[in-house]
Amino acid sequence: MVGKITVLLLSFILSISTVASSEVLTPKKGGVPNKKFSENNAPKLKVATYNIAAGRVSNIEEIAKAIKALDADIISITEVDKKTKRSNDVDQIEQLKKLTGMYGAFGKAIDFDNGEYGVGVLSKYPIINKQIFKLPSGEEEQRVLMIAEIKKPKLDASILFMSTHLDWHEDPSIRIQQIRTINDISIGNISSKFPEIASSIKILAGDFNDSTKGESLKNLNHYWSIVEKNNIDTRTWPAGNPAIDLDHIFLFKGQIWQVDNITIPNKTATWKNINWSLISDHVPLVSTIKLLEQ
Repeated sequence: MVGKITVLLLSFILSISTVASSEVLTPKKGGVPNKKFSENNAPKLKVATYNIAAGRVSNIEEIAKAIKALDADIISITEVDKKTKRSNDVDQIEQLKKLTGMYGAFGKAIDFDNGEYGVGVLSKYPIINKQIFKLPSGEEEQRVLMIAEIKKPKLDASILFMSTHLDWHEDPSIRIQQIRTINDISIGNISSKFPEIASSIKILAGDFNDSTKGESLKNLNHYWSIVEKNNIDTRTWPAGNPAIDLDHIFLFKGQIWQVDNITIPNKTATWKNINWSLISDHVPLVSTIKLLEQ
């Protein structure tokens, strides 16, 4: 009898402690106001995502030429080196800023080869703030999400452009955890430098290491819409003869966007005078989008 009472008492104490440790979320107040635009005056944006393979297929000068050819307003850059031995101590984002004339930000994922390795963002518009979040990675390579706050002229709210490169293993379990963490960050369930993040204009792009119909990407459907159009082949890897769509752009459901076009140079090697199969092991994805509702 005493043993049974002891077990019940312990269960009660544990239940109290669980409740006490639970987080009570604070209601969201204020934020970025809703605003509608007519199709004629809707802000346009050309966005892209490009895995540059840390310059291991070509070099930073050729990558810069390719990026300039894209003529995108904002680009997620994945597989970026910062002063590693294999990249001859070059800070690749800084070098790309100089060669393209764009603003840029680097987000370290890991220390690597006497330098750093991670993700980046390049933008035609000023990057006024950034934050890097570690994503759940288990015993595998650490992955991150970087948010770059970008101020586009004639837009009264900043754009939070989010760049990431997720786990590559066939087992999607780590990737699913990473995506769920990105969701939590996006809606303010994880604290950030961006007090109005839940209602902010948000774009998520990068190398997700999963195809559109993959198990892990389904978890983004709660809050995000993938950039796609009917009859567009979205395969991006390997660049020489793409077989899988690994690189994606997502738009937060708090806004309404119109996808005007998508371009992925995966049918022929050369596009805009660039032989993309010689630049990286991925081809880029570029899309022009129009903001109909903020």
